[in-house]
Amino acid sequence: MRATKKDFRNRACMALCFFTLPLWAQETTSQMPYRKVQPRLGEYCTVGNVPLDTLQDVALIVRGRRVPLHRTMVDSFMRTQEKYFSQKQPKGALFQEELSAPAGAALAGVGSGWFLFGLYVLVALVFSGLSGYTAVSKGLSPIPHFFIGFFLSVLGYLYVLTRPAVVKKGDIPAGLVKVPNTSMPAPCPACGYNNHPSAKRCADCGGKLEPLLQSEVARAM
Repeated sequence: MRATKKDFRNRACMALCFFTLPLWAQETTSQMPYRKVQPRLGEYCTVGNVPLDTLQDVALIVRGRRVPLHRTMVDSFMRTQEKYFSQKQPKGALFQEELSAPAGAALAGVGSGWFLFGLYVLVALVFSGLSGYTAVSKGLSPIPHFFIGFFLSVLGYLYVLTRPAVVKKGDIPAGLVKVPNTSMPAPCPACGYNNHPSAKRCADCGGKLEPLLQSEVARAM
C-alpha cells in the first residue's frame, strides 16, 4: 500500500522531533549557571521522580550536590530552584543553604573565612584551658598563662609545660583547697553503736570512749 503525502509529512515531523529533542535539551542545559554531568544508572529525576536515561538526561551540580533531572524538567527546576533544592539539604534550622549565597561561601551559607576563624577559637579555648590548669598545678598565675595558651594555641601550651614549678611536689598550690580527710566511725565496746571518732561518750548507751582524734571544736579553741 502506497504511503500518502500526509503520512510522509507525519513521519518526517516525528523524525525531526526525535533528532532535535536531544539537541534542544543540550542547548538548554548548556545555558545553566551550574555544571552539568552525566546522570548515574538508577538515579531519579528530582522534579518528576522518573528514572533517568544516562545518555540523554543530565545531572546538575548545585552547591556541591547532585541534582538529577529529566531533559524535559530542566526549565521547571530553574524556575523553582529553592523548592527542589531544599530537598537536598540537611533538615535543620541552623543549616539552611541559600542559592543566592556568594561563590566563596561554604555549606550552610557560612563563609570559609568565618569557618576557619571559629575553628581557631575552638582550638584556642582548648589549649588555653590546658595552659591555665597546668599553670595552677605548678603554682603559677593562671590568668596570664590562660591568655598565652589562647593566643599561641599549642605553642603557648608547650611554653607553660616547660615553665619551672614554684611549689614542691606534693604541696598544694595557692588557690587550691585540699579535700578534708574523713575518718571511720568508732564502735562502742559496750553496745557496738558507731560514734564519731572524736566522741568521749557513746551516744547510745553513754559509756565512756577513748577519742581517736581531736574534735574540730577543740582545734578551733
